[in-house]
Amino acid sequence: MKKLLNMVLITNILAALVVLLLSKYIAFFASTSLSDFLFFVVIVIWGIAGLTWEGSNDSRNWELDPTAKKAKEMVAGHDFETDFENQKRQNYQFGLIMFIAGLPAFLGCLLLIFIF
Repeated sequence: MKKLLNMVLITNILAALVVLLLSKYIAFFASTSLSDFLFFVVIVIWGIAGLTWEGSNDSRNWELDPTAKKAKEMVAGHDFETDFENQKRQNYQFGLIMFIAGLPAFLGCLLLIFIF
C-alpha cells in the first residue's frame, strides 16, 4: 500500500510539473484556476494510462508480422505466449496504477468545481 501511495504522489508531482512546463509554452494549458490546473493534471495522467492500459486487447500485428514469425521459428523451446501474457499483465497493472493516481486530482477538480 505504501508503494502505491508513493507512486500516486510521485505521479501527481511529475504530472503537475509537466502541466506547468506546458503552460509556459502552450497558451491552452495556461490555467487561471486551480480546478483547471487539476483537470489538466488528470488529462496528463489518464492519457498515459490510456496509452499503456491495453485492457486485455490482443495485438493485431504480432501474428501478422513476417519478421516476428521468422524469429519465433528460429528460437526453439521459448514460450512466446507466456512473454506476451506477462507483457499484457504488466501493461494492465501500470495502466491501473496510473488510473488510480489520477483519481485524487480528479476528485479535487470536482470538489473545486461544485463547492466553489
